[in-house]
Amino acid sequence: MREVFIGRQPILDRDVKIFGYELLFRDREENFAIIRDSIEATARVVVNLITYMDFKELLNNKKGFINVSPEFIEGDLIDVLPENKIVLEISEVERLNKFVIDSIEKVKERGYQVALDNVHFNEILTPLLEVVDYVKINIKKYSDPELKEIVDFLKRYSVKLIAVRVETEKDFLFTKELGFDYFQGFFFERPTIKKEKKLPSYKLALLKLLKMAILEQSIDEMAEVIKGYPDLSYKLLRYVNSPFFYLRNKIHSVKQALSILGYRNIQIWTVLQLFASEGGDVKFNPVLERAVIRGKMMEILASKITSDIDIIEKAYLAGMLSLIHVVLSKPLDEVLNELYIDEDIKKALIEHEGMLGHIIASIEELEMDRIDEARKHLFKVNLGLEELLSAELEAITFYENFMESL
Repeated sequence: MREVFIGRQPILDRDVKIFGYELLFRDREENFAIIRDSIEATARVVVNLITYMDFKELLNNKKGFINVSPEFIEGDLIDVLPENKIVLEISEVERLNKFVIDSIEKVKERGYQVALDNVHFNEILTPLLEVVDYVKINIKKYSDPELKEIVDFLKRYSVKLIAVRVETEKDFLFTKELGFDYFQGFFFERPTIKKEKKLPSYKLALLKLLKMAILEQSIDEMAEVIKGYPDLSYKLLRYVNSPFFYLRNKIHSVKQALSILGYRNIQIWTVLQLFASEGGDVKFNPVLERAVIRGKMMEILASKITSDIDIIEKAYLAGMLSLIHVVLSKPLDEVLNELYIDEDIKKALIEHEGMLGHIIASIEELEMDRIDEARKHLFKVNLGLEELLSAELEAITFYENFMESL
């Protein structure tokens, strides 16, 4: 049976909420250099998606951006793509002609949205800018004055602007000020949260609870911590009563819920709440999404190396905690010391040492699209790139199912 690998990178709106995903398609490791024709590549991607993927599950009711060529959208295969979910992303239009414009107008009439990516901005593109919905701009290709000039030019049209390669807080704030509508880049997988002189009591309670779960302290004492926060009590009961756990009988008390969960699941639930804003929902948070996917990938890959349940559970927690410093605005080593976290996890996250260290490093390199570096870390634990990509796909599916149950 043919295996299909896929990654996603979120596209955020001005409120840093997930608007859509660019779908990052990958094939088997040995096929990376084989496909030289962009039309063939896109066709194979679409066939794989339709055959093996569930668009609803994959996109979670968000927009999916997929790279196509004008030649591809003239073909019959486009008919299988759901027009209400897919944005057709046309890259590197080198010259403007009637064929390109006609192709875009045809798919627009059928209900698809269209984005332009990596194009040269000038008056010659005016006919295209009058029909497309989005324009993606690689902000690293231009100086600040050039970028402002481009934005001013594009604002004459009714297109939405997407800033690509937003890698720092400065990038985000600058492009937002310029008037970009959406943002995409590595910054949103490990964003900088505004620092606070003192953590809110809500987060302090969650940190205390997480530490107690790691140290496997008394369930009664943990219940008392949660009872001081009615909102946390409600969220805990809702979590345990969700379809994710398939319990025969409903849970009606905090202590009972904690006992059913056990220490590992209490740790996971507490981390989820830390990633959520105070009183907010854990869903639709790009940092949370990346943390959960990292955790599941760590668990899957660790299980390919060892059958030791303790190590596999450490792997999941390590992936989840790899971004915890983001929401606490503290150095990661400081957070881990406060939690009295296991030394294996600490060395893995801080120094990329040991089996867990090489796994998390390979995941981080994959996120940055540094495939060769990912391979180096995988080699040290006798894993291959195909296994990493397969774990990413499985983790994405797990994330969507998990969020659906909350």
